[in-house]
Amino acid sequence: MTSLQYAKNAYANTTVNTSSSLDLVVLLYDGAIGHLGMAAYYMEKGNISQKVYYLSKAMAMVEELLISINTEIGGDAGREIAENLQDLYVYMLRELAVANATDDAAKVKNVEGLLKELKSAWDAVR
Repeated sequence: MTSLQYAKNAYANTTVNTSSSLDLVVLLYDGAIGHLGMAAYYMEKGNISQKVYYLSKAMAMVEELLISINTEIGGDAGREIAENLQDLYVYMLRELAVANATDDAAKVKNVEGLLKELKSAWDAVR
């Protein structure tokens, strides 16, 4: 590992270790959005290995968002919002799996757009 890679990893670890839960959610959105942009780019270029790499990273981040949902907070209204968000994340993961299998960059961009909309809502809460 080069000094630059080491420094980048140290910065990323510090950012994650010192961030609030809300900040971590936004970091996951940012990461997934960035990785989906790269996946779509490589998909359009026909670079399968890079497409798979970036799609896998983005899907892992969406999975993390999915498993971090707490349906116990906020009463009935909070539970309904949490369940709807779970359904949306599952939809995204399904779309990304299909996009990966069929090289459908439009599906990747659609999920990227959904994540951007959700991120803007989280940014407003912050």
